[in-house]
Amino acid sequence: MHIRKSSKYGKCVRVINAGEYYTSADDELIGTLLGSCVAVCLYDRVNRFSGMNHFMLPGRISKADIFKDRSARYGIIAMNELFERLKELGAERDNIVAKVFGGGSMFEFERRINTIPDENVRLAKIMLEMEDIPIAKFDTGGEFTRKVMMDVQSGRVYLKKTTNREMLERVFSEEVAYARRRFTI
Repeated sequence: MHIRKSSKYGKCVRVINAGEYYTSADDELIGTLLGSCVAVCLYDRVNRFSGMNHFMLPGRISKADIFKDRSARYGIIAMNELFERLKELGAERDNIVAKVFGGGSMFEFERRINTIPDENVRLAKIMLEMEDIPIAKFDTGGEFTRKVMMDVQSGRVYLKKTTNREMLERVFSEEVAYARRRFTI
């Protein structure tokens, strides 16, 4: 994660990458750039706490796999970590709403061979349903990259989608490079 100052919004932006999550009660933004990955934004509308994750793979559900690899690259871990960190801030489940983004299949060959984006979206929906957290906004799939910025204290999310070929290729190559550096897929 890195921090930068946004001149457009006049706030600090915590930028998270694949395999990361962040929660806050501060007057700041949380941002990420998505291709086939998924980001879930959670907002406690009473206490004004927010959090976002960014995950690459849905994860395995067997006990051995979950306890062996605690990486937030897996959606199942990223979702649980996000829930736990918000609870630590004092968020209450009845006050939380979710917004889900990403899961794009940016290239034709990717849509034919890769079900991971769809599985990531499915996992996010299932885990939110299991926690009884309503989804207020849902923007997934398609041939897009998505830039997601969430205002921590208002819960407002700013979304910019693009099919710009150069951007698609950059996001795709960054996701592949990140996966190769950090994980064995």
